Amino acid sequence: MQMPVTQALLVLVFRGARAGKKPNLTAFCRRFGLSVSQLQHAFDQLEHAELLSFSARGESLTLKGLAVAASLSRGVKVTQRPLASCRSAAA
Repeated sequence: MQMPVTQALLVLVFRGARAGKKPNLTAFCRRFGLSVSQLQHAFDQLEHAELLSFSARGESLTLKGLAVAASLSRGVKVTQRPLASCRSAAA
């Protein structure tokens, strides 16, 4: 099951912040089939939910956003990992 666009965007920003890099929004839009206005709407939703804040330096995660993104990021890792019994077959 694929997560909603806003949650995926939050995880993307979170992982980019952890790596010290800017998120690749072009690849994100291609993967989800988003237009620029749809991407802006997703950012607006995250800002309205007080998960992201914007300043002259760019976007930043709020404390609430950091907690939600960390939880979502952990959940994505667990669901993407192959089952222990299938790892040898997957390798």
